[in-house]
Amino acid sequence: MRITEAVRQYPHLRLAFIRALQMEELFTIPDQLESLKQVVMELAAQYKQQQAQLDRIEQTANRALEVAERALQIAERAQQTSERALQVATETKQIAERAQQTSERAEQTAERALQVATETREIVNNLQKRLARVEVDVADLKGMSMELMARKLLPGVLGKLVRKIRVYEPDEFYRVVEDAGQLSADDLAEVVSADVFVHGHLRSNDEPRWFVVEASWGLGVSDVERAARRASILTQHFAPAIGTVLGRRIAANARKRAQELGVLVVLNGAPRNPQVAT
Repeated sequence: MRITEAVRQYPHLRLAFIRALQMEELFTIPDQLESLKQVVMELAAQYKQQQAQLDRIEQTANRALEVAERALQIAERAQQTSERALQVATETKQIAERAQQTSERAEQTAERALQVATETREIVNNLQKRLARVEVDVADLKGMSMELMARKLLPGVLGKLVRKIRVYEPDEFYRVVEDAGQLSADDLAEVVSADVFVHGHLRSNDEPRWFVVEASWGLGVSDVERAARRASILTQHFAPAIGTVLGRRIAANARKRAQELGVLVVLNGAPRNPQVAT
């Protein structure tokens, strides 16, 4: 302890003390330390370079990791998109299958509807044909009923205009005119085609007249013109005659035509233009 304190107290004794102890190697320590320092500094510089490289490597690795994470996210989204696309494709296929089924059912329904329409059309056509026949039959029945009604009603209808009334059936009238021998066969056939014939004397002047009657449920222009034509033939070749139409109703143009041709119109049992028979 005393030696140590002496060396501390008297620094100039340190060299002598070192030599006395034969420790000259200690003089080389500073140089060694300097060399060691250089080595340490070089190592530190190398470490610093390596640390910088490690930092760059770490940064690169971090960026690569980020890129990998983004790539993973993209891959996950792609996977999700693929799954969604697969789901959509499946749903689309299902929809297409349902649409196909619906189309097939619609086609079947259309075929059935067409079949029903065809059958219905046939039924309607048959009904129309039957209805047409019924209408013809009804028209014939109406015509026959009006002819019968004319024979029954004419004496009363014409009683205010004519006296000494006699109703002739077409066959009776045919024999009367044929015996007179004043009409040609064609004219006679035309005249006797009328429905009813009435003979009497006009109350206005007691002159004899024939009434050539066309009877129809609904009177048209053709009925009026036939009555006028047949009365004209009879007037020219046999005896004065008045064309007469009898029915339930008359068309406006037929009424006008009757006025033009001087045809007596009898509707529902009453003369509508009695001045014709005066």
